[in-house]
Amino acid sequence: MFADPIVTQEAIASSWQPIETAFARISARQQTHLSVPFDVRITALNVEPGTKVKTGDELARFDAPMVRLHLAAWLLARQEQALTHKRLRLLRKNEKEHTITRRALILGEQSVALADSKASLAWETLAANLDILHIKISKTDLAKQIKKQGLQTIAKTLSRLQAPFDGVVTARRTSLGEQVHAGAPILELETLDSIYLDVGVTEALLPVWQKGKAIWPGHSDKVQLKRIDGIPRYDHATGLWLIRFEAKNPDYLLREGNWVKLEHLGAPIPIVWLPATAVVARNGKTWAIVAKDSTYKAVKIEVGSLAADGRIPVTKGIQPGTIVVTKGAYELLYRDLKDLIKFVD
Repeated sequence: MFADPIVTQEAIASSWQPIETAFARISARQQTHLSVPFDVRITALNVEPGTKVKTGDELARFDAPMVRLHLAAWLLARQEQALTHKRLRLLRKNEKEHTITRRALILGEQSVALADSKASLAWETLAANLDILHIKISKTDLAKQIKKQGLQTIAKTLSRLQAPFDGVVTARRTSLGEQVHAGAPILELETLDSIYLDVGVTEALLPVWQKGKAIWPGHSDKVQLKRIDGIPRYDHATGLWLIRFEAKNPDYLLREGNWVKLEHLGAPIPIVWLPATAVVARNGKTWAIVAKDSTYKAVKIEVGSLAADGRIPVTKGIQPGTIVVTKGAYELLYRDLKDLIKFVD
């Protein structure tokens, strides 16, 4: 009846780790657009895209009239503050000597309070701008430096942009000599030693991706991913659930916004292995032919992905010890042998 005889074998119990693939979007662990809070003209750019920097490294210099203005305003407020305090000390001395009225002393105290407020506001404004530039300096040290070197020199020294953290410059948004408006990005800086990867999977695969081991195979070392604890986030745009992983970033290959294909090796599950010739598709389902005595029965099965050696893992439908047709199964299902076949759902 057949050109070749039907061959069978016994299904042997084994285990298998399912491999799933999915795409992930890269996010930097720390990322920022560096800008300044006032109009400037760029006078020096010390870095290019790809430059690795340390916290506090000077990235750029600029000419900033507003820095000089804020410094001058703070110095003037400090001088006024010192003068009102000096006057108040004199008023208190005169009060003890009964040469002034109580009202004159109260007016002196009010002048001091107003001067203190102005000096405080001037410093807060200056400090806020310095903080944006990632420059840390105390009022006392700044006043000493200005007294020693002069306002113009210190203003020039402070007109620089420093790295707020260790990272890699990923973009340069301006050029030497360019006039840059307040808030406009000058440089982009990212922490890329390690990165986040947000993987989108279907609801059915959530349990699989929350166990086992995930890797990025796009590097010779096959980078291992560590899942970050937390509830997966539903993405309404794609209808997928997002699971966040963390991983090292060898050679800084991956950048903010990149997409990569990941592999996930699931936890081992019990299966039986069958050769590809024993597994047949029919009517959108997967079947195997079970042989018992001289009869054959088509049994619906669930399978995993084809292995490199040509075997297919059967996860459901076949028990260990079952005799399965491994050669001739296709003919039994698709040729005119309905009298031999009974389909079992």
